[in-house]
Amino acid sequence: MYIDLHNHLYGCLPPETLFRIGKNNPNPRWHLYLESYEKAYGIKIRPSTFFDDYSDIKEFSKLYHFKEKAPFLHFQAKFNLIIALVKFDEREITEVSHDVVYSNSLEDVSYAEYRLMFGKEEPKESFYTKLMASLEGLKKGEESAKKAGKPIQAKLVMSLHRDLNFERHYDWMKNWMEKESLVRDGLVGIDFCHIEEGFPPKDKRSFFHSVNKDNKAEPKTALSILYHVGESFRDKTPFSAVRWIIESAENGAHRLGHALALGIDSDYFLGEERTELVSEAKDQIEYELMYYDEITTYGPFYAKEELELKRKEIKTKPDSEILTIPFDETQSQYLHTFQNYAMSKIAKTNVVIECCPSSNLYIGMLESHIDHPITRFLQNDVKITIGSDDPGLFGTTMEEEYQHAHTAGVSEKDLELIRSVSLDYRSTKLSGRDLD
Repeated sequence: MYIDLHNHLYGCLPPETLFRIGKNNPNPRWHLYLESYEKAYGIKIRPSTFFDDYSDIKEFSKLYHFKEKAPFLHFQAKFNLIIALVKFDEREITEVSHDVVYSNSLEDVSYAEYRLMFGKEEPKESFYTKLMASLEGLKKGEESAKKAGKPIQAKLVMSLHRDLNFERHYDWMKNWMEKESLVRDGLVGIDFCHIEEGFPPKDKRSFFHSVNKDNKAEPKTALSILYHVGESFRDKTPFSAVRWIIESAENGAHRLGHALALGIDSDYFLGEERTELVSEAKDQIEYELMYYDEITTYGPFYAKEELELKRKEIKTKPDSEILTIPFDETQSQYLHTFQNYAMSKIAKTNVVIECCPSSNLYIGMLESHIDHPITRFLQNDVKITIGSDDPGLFGTTMEEEYQHAHTAGVSEKDLELIRSVSLDYRSTKLSGRDLD
C-alpha cells in the first residue's frame, strides 16, 4: 500500500478523462492555454478543429503528457491544457474528486492528500461551494473504494497563491472549519505552489508564524503548511536556492515540495552563468557570514575575508540590479559544503521533503533518475516521502515512482521504511491535530 502526500487533484486526470471532459465542455477557456503553449513549444493549436485533430487518444496523450526535460514554464504550458478544457464547476469537481480517489485506491494507495487551487480573485461564495464539492467528492470516492474492498483515506489541501489573497482565503477556511464538520474533517493543509521565482520565503515568515500559532491555539482545526521550494530556481544561484529551503523550514513549513537544490550534485551547475538580484546576493552573503563558523565545519568554503569584501562591493549597489555569477569547480566545491550544512540543519527539524521522481526528472531536467538527490537526503538523515505530483500529466503511478526511487539508488529496505513512515508525515500529524 502507498501513502501519496504530494499530488495535485486535476493533475491526476488521465488523458482519456481530460479529453472526454474537454469535448463535453461547450466553452473551453482556450485563452488560458494557446499563448503559453505556442510560446513554450512554437506550435499553434487550432481550437476550431482541436477535438478532430486529436481524436486519436495517442496523439492527445503526446500533446498532454509532460515527458521531456524542460523548464517549469513548459510544464505549466502543458498543465494549462487542463485548465482550459475543464469546466471547473461544482458538479465536475465532485466527479473528478470521486474518480481520482477511486482510481488511486485501485492502484493500492491507502492514504492521499490532494491539492486543489482556485482563482486569486475567487468570490467567497464560489470558493465555499467548490471547496465543499471537492470534499463531498473525496468522501464519495472513499465510499466507492470501500465497497470495492480497497479502502482509502482522502484528504484535501488547498493551494494558495503566493502573491495575492492567501491570508483572506486562509481566514475563510478556518471559519468554515469551525462551522462545518465536512470541512473540518476533510481539509488538512494549505500549500504554496506554482512559480516560485520572485517569491522569497522570507515574505511568508509572519504568515507561517500566525498559522502555527493558530494550530497550537486550535488543534482541532490545525492546518499543515506545505511549500514548493528549490524545485525551479532560474532567477538565483543554487546557494540562494538552498538558503530558501532552509528559510522555508525555519519559518515553520511542515513539508517541502521537491527541494532539489538541497541535494542535487553540485557539479550539475558547472559551466553555467547564474544571475540573481543584488538584493538576493546581499541576503546570501549576510547568511553565510552569520553562520560562517558552522558552515565551514562541513568542508571548504569561501574565505571570510572574501565574503566581507563581496559584502562591501555590493553594499551600495541598487537591490534591483542583476548580477551575473559564473559557476566553476571552486563554486561547486563550496556549494557541496553549503548543501551538507543545510541538510544537517534540515535533519534536526521535523520538516519532511516530498520527493517526486518523475516530476523532478523532467522539470528538474536531470539526466537520469540516478541524478536525483533522494539517496543523498537519506544519507544525511533528512526525512522524506515519495509522491506522484501530477501522475496524469507524467503518465505515472505511485508504484512506478517507487521503482524510479529504486533506480535512483534507494534500497528495497529503505523503500519499505519510507513507505512505512510516510503516514506519520500526514498533515494532521505534523500540524498537531493528531496526537497519536
